[in-house]
This record gives sequence, C-alpha cells and structure tokens, in this order.
Amino acid sequence: MAYFNYFPTIGYDVREVKNQTRINAITNVLVRVRKKMNVTNAALFEHVFLSDGDKPEILAHKYYDDSTLHWIILYTNYITNPLYDWPLTYFDLQKYVAKKYSDNANGVHHYEDKDGFEVDSDAANATPITNFLYEEKRNDNNRNINIIRKEYVNQIIQEFKSLI
Repeated sequence: MAYFNYFPTIGYDVREVKNQTRINAITNVLVRVRKKMNVTNAALFEHVFLSDGDKPEILAHKYYDDSTLHWIILYTNYITNPLYDWPLTYFDLQKYVAKKYSDNANGVHHYEDKDGFEVDSDAANATPITNFLYEEKRNDNNRNINIIRKEYVNQIIQEFKSLI
C-alpha cells in the first residue's frame, strides 16, 4: 500500500447541495511521525551498498516484492528528501557539483592528513581535497543503507499506522 494511504484526511469545501451536506476531503500531508530505529540490532536489517542508479522503488520490489513499500526504505534510513539524501548518480553528481561550485569543481575545498582528518594547508603531508572529491565522498556515504528484513515489514507498517 502506498505511503500516503495511511495519512488522515481533512475536510474542505463544505457545501450544502439540495439539503445534503457535502464534504470533500484531502490527505493531510503535514502529519509527520518519526520512530527512532534501533539500528544496532543487526537481526532486523540487511546492510546494503547502493549501486549507481539504484532507486527506493527498485529495492522495495527486490526485497519486498512490492514497489509501493519504497517509503519503508526511506523511513528506515531517515531520508526525508530523496533528491539529496539518496545518492546521486555519477552523472547527476557532476552536474550538482558544477552548479554548486560555479564550475569550480577542481578548486580546493579543504586539506586532509594521511588519516583523513581535516588540517591546515601548511600542515605536514596535507593533501588538497577538491570540491568534487569532497562531494563525492559525501555522496558515497549515502550509499550505505539499512533495509528492514521482509519478515518485519508488517510490524513496521502496523506501528506506522498506529503513530499516524
């Protein structure tokens, strides 16, 4: 079942037509809930590394045999904006960096030491990290996600319904 089917509705446009009250209803998309997941319990999750081009709907179909359950994958990983919280394809990442840094993708963002810690440019063994490399690392961090195991999906749905 689709994500917004669980949301309550609100009435609008109340009219009387021939002595009957007519109320149109719309989905109240302003309702939000967030349940803190215990991600340390490995028995509940499968750890997945997303490939370039993986989408929540495709993963939901692959793991749950139902693409409409894509919202569970987003919900589990605290993804509220799939456009930027989900990893970009390499092509989209290039466009994003070019737009964000005004075509200065190879400009220095910061410097790091051999252990990956941010340091000043005059520190010993300081390595320049370009804007593109910085954004690529951030994007790659989004590639590691948790997927609720199929046997627990109905429990998540029931809990979500009760919270909403």
